[in-house]
Amino acid sequence: MVKGSIAAIKFGILSPDFIRKMAVAEIQNPDTYDEDGSPIPTGVMDPRLGTLEPGQRCKTCGNTYLNCPGHFGYIELAVPVIHIGFVKTIQELLRSTCRSCGRLLLKNEAIENYKREIEKHKAEGRQYRHIFYKVKQQAMATTVCPHCGEKQYKLDLEKPSTFLEVTPQGSVRLSASVVRQRLERITNQDLELLDIDPEYARPEWMVLTVLPVPPVYVRPSITLETGYRSEDDLTHKLVDILRVNKRLKESMAAGAPSPVIAELADLLQYHVTTYINNETVGISPAQHRSGRILKTLAQRLKGKEGRFRLNLSGKRVDFSARTVISPDPNIDIDEVGVPLEIAMQLTVPEVVNAWNREKLKKLIRNGPDKYPGAKYVIKPDKKMIRLKFVHNLDEVAESIEDGWIVERHLMDGDIVLFNRQPSLHRVSIMAHRVRVLPYKTFRLNLAVCTPYNADFDGDEMNLHVPQSEEAQAEARLLLQVQRNIISARYG
Repeated sequence: MVKGSIAAIKFGILSPDFIRKMAVAEIQNPDTYDEDGSPIPTGVMDPRLGTLEPGQRCKTCGNTYLNCPGHFGYIELAVPVIHIGFVKTIQELLRSTCRSCGRLLLKNEAIENYKREIEKHKAEGRQYRHIFYKVKQQAMATTVCPHCGEKQYKLDLEKPSTFLEVTPQGSVRLSASVVRQRLERITNQDLELLDIDPEYARPEWMVLTVLPVPPVYVRPSITLETGYRSEDDLTHKLVDILRVNKRLKESMAAGAPSPVIAELADLLQYHVTTYINNETVGISPAQHRSGRILKTLAQRLKGKEGRFRLNLSGKRVDFSARTVISPDPNIDIDEVGVPLEIAMQLTVPEVVNAWNREKLKKLIRNGPDKYPGAKYVIKPDKKMIRLKFVHNLDEVAESIEDGWIVERHLMDGDIVLFNRQPSLHRVSIMAHRVRVLPYKTFRLNLAVCTPYNADFDGDEMNLHVPQSEEAQAEARLLLQVQRNIISARYG
């Protein structure tokens, strides 16, 4: 095994050849399962793409569903399809380069001058991205190619992905095939002046000819109580793409009229677009028969409920509470009023010793339903006694020994962390002392609203209970309100 540290990450576009090489199967069949319920080979649930069934092994790597990493397939598209995520970039490239020879619409002297300017900025360690912007603006303003003399026409974008060339005879629609041919003509040297590294992202790769099919574990089936399978939204879209792709190939092979081919090509473009992003402006979203809008690739990644914010940046924690805040000028600025109902649900672990044994015995006798009480007793062997199910609480109270842990109710004076989202700076989370109070809102002194940017028009805040002596000590020493009155902003 080679060990090393990651120096940099570079993003690029997958080429058609790379997609084919990384895939384990070409997917051609729009059907998913046969009559026996087995995945159909070359279908979207092809067994070579991975397995979801506990008793089966993957046909590619031989692992069970627990260890199989999943494997990609690919679909050979009947006609090129514009990737909706690159439409703006494609428009800029087409407007910056010659419609005939594909060269950058700048004179050779200007090209050399810009290259020298970039090299100079690089050598001096200065930013040079603004130079690429200047190159594009100057090239897009050129009306005649300085290399071949071809006249350049205005290029309009009809959303979401239709390019129209405005010629003296009228607007001409550019098919995805024509767009791809024009992008292929752009040289690697010119691409570098347009802020594109040709080794990682040739512009024609922005027009899809091969579509990757994700592994089955990315889009698992759900078996309903009735025994029927419910397929994932991505699988539904892949089936739509395969059906139209198959019809288009058959129509082209049969020599169907051009309007029929064009209509099917537009339908394929629609399905691939909504597969990538089902919130694309200018087209209606793909829906289930029930009318529910499909959640496709972009929707899984972006937004508050997407993969990044919800699963990667977000986290869920225990020993926390959330409710509406209300003002209380009668508590100290470093206190927080906690509703009794919450105080009886959240617990603080306290280790039994000679100084607190009698207090903890009393709390155990009160049990979980009488405040102040306790919810659990944990023995040194980690066995937990849930006091909710204990009939003789006195017996448990008398049996506790030094080293046992009692999970008691939250009480006055306990240290807790208080937070208001969005957490924009370090004083968005501070430590407060608990004051258990009636009613159902957290109470906050008005003088401490500023660091939280809180007001009382329905704001909610989060409370977290530190679960170890070390965490509590850290909170007292570093996070208490009085230690943060002088903001870090002022040094």
